[in-house]
Amino acid sequence: MTLAGLASLAEIVASLGVIASLIFVAIQIRQNTQQTKLSNWGSVVDRYNTVYSHTNDLNLANLVAKGRKSYKNLTDGEKISFGHYLEQLCIANEGSLQFSAVNVHGQEDNLALFGKHIRFHLGFKGAREWFEEFEAQRGFPPQIAAAIHQAID
Repeated sequence: MTLAGLASLAEIVASLGVIASLIFVAIQIRQNTQQTKLSNWGSVVDRYNTVYSHTNDLNLANLVAKGRKSYKNLTDGEKISFGHYLEQLCIANEGSLQFSAVNVHGQEDNLALFGKHIRFHLGFKGAREWFEEFEAQRGFPPQIAAAIHQAID
């Protein structure tokens, strides 16, 4: 083989090495991206668990049950506690809404999960009363506010 032939062969081998390296890097990026999505989804699940675990305290659970019936009949202190509980639930649900954009479990599944949870928690008369007051006073960022309205209206 001539020197020119060896040079051409070396170029081909080098090109194949570059292509193999790029494929390897692409596979690693894909795996890392998937792992990051799963880790972030785990964080959303932890948010749900944290909020729901608050009602292991039967006093808060009874307050939530009372507040669901009528927010207006709660004392000022009860309104604060009930409101913070619902706000935390909405924020925990925001994780599902955010993950719908990156398709962790599929956009439709995440949007459906968000809608079901929001409809359940804000479907009670007292929770709706709280939400109306919360929106008038502070409210959520526009994206989650719009998603909540879409779920409950």
